[in-house]
Amino acid sequence: MKLNPMEIEIVRVVQKCDGVSRKALAGMTGHSQATITNITKMLIERNYVVEGDRVSSGRGRKEVLLYLNPEKFKFLGLDIGGYRIRFALADNLMRITHEREYLVDEFNEQSDILESLLEKIEQFLIDSQWNPEELDGIGIAVTGIVDKERQRVVNIPNLNTWGELDIVSRLNDRFGCRVYLDESGRTMALAEKAEGKAKDVEDFTVVHIAYGIVAGIMINGQLLRGANNVGGLLGHVTVDENAGRCMCGNYGCLENMVTYPRIESDYKEQGGTFESIVEAYQVHDKIALDVCIASGNAIGIALSNVINLFNPSVIYLGGPVFEHLPIIFEETKRTILLRANRYAAVDMKLEQSSFGHKQGMIGALSLVRNALIS
Repeated sequence: MKLNPMEIEIVRVVQKCDGVSRKALAGMTGHSQATITNITKMLIERNYVVEGDRVSSGRGRKEVLLYLNPEKFKFLGLDIGGYRIRFALADNLMRITHEREYLVDEFNEQSDILESLLEKIEQFLIDSQWNPEELDGIGIAVTGIVDKERQRVVNIPNLNTWGELDIVSRLNDRFGCRVYLDESGRTMALAEKAEGKAKDVEDFTVVHIAYGIVAGIMINGQLLRGANNVGGLLGHVTVDENAGRCMCGNYGCLENMVTYPRIESDYKEQGGTFESIVEAYQVHDKIALDVCIASGNAIGIALSNVINLFNPSVIYLGGPVFEHLPIIFEETKRTILLRANRYAAVDMKLEQSSFGHKQGMIGALSLVRNALIS
């Protein structure tokens, strides 16, 4: 039996809180305490919510705190990028119990990519001692173009053999549970909203830069999709037409300038002698610092356009580019202050995203849990 909108609202409020009383729920939702009592009784009976500790809020009887039931759902998350694929198993509190990753190259040589993926998932479940029948849902986050209506992977940049994959129906047939698919940037935004720093933020952007660039934009609490479900392609915003041709065919795309491999390549091309730019950066190598400053400037230009267009209150940045080379974060911030409209940027915050290199996996898991609750 599905939850009605009021029940979903209560579950989501409980989900956001680390323990909440019925009285507090009434105050947060505007519903009467009698209504809250009836709804929470039903949610407990159906195992969505469990009772926890009794706490005192002053004089009078102690109040029982309510929590999301960690055993209600069990999820599998798949984070499919242009370089690697990650698997993660988690309970209803998004606590990851097992995880594994593979290089995409391991699949590209297979005649049936999806069959190879399914076999690896089955082995992962066996190794994790999870019965496939225990899975309530699978969430798939893809760094590429997704057809939302047909629930198919249309394209993954740089991976020609991954186009037009009917991944949802194949996984559904094999594992017999609900399967949900979306683009990685959007799932990362869902994760930030449901589990991270953006729980109480309605207008924000998540940007993750690793071997590619993904971005999720949330406006008034709703994900930006666009007419063809390709809204938010930050990596293909033109930053410098003289910066060379991108794999998409355009010139000067951000993704052609500041992904992790591109930054490493720039360091070598400019005469860098260390094994990696990270190693050079740690000893304040001038070439490494110059490359990082140029990268931060390019990212700042692109994000200034996002700020002027969508006026987010926060932009969350993540990925190895920012984690291993923190001066890029600072230069991005400096460029935004110089270039973004001052009225749009005056109160805007630039912060690290909540889950670091696991943002994609948490995003895939958030996708499926959000869908099952709804």
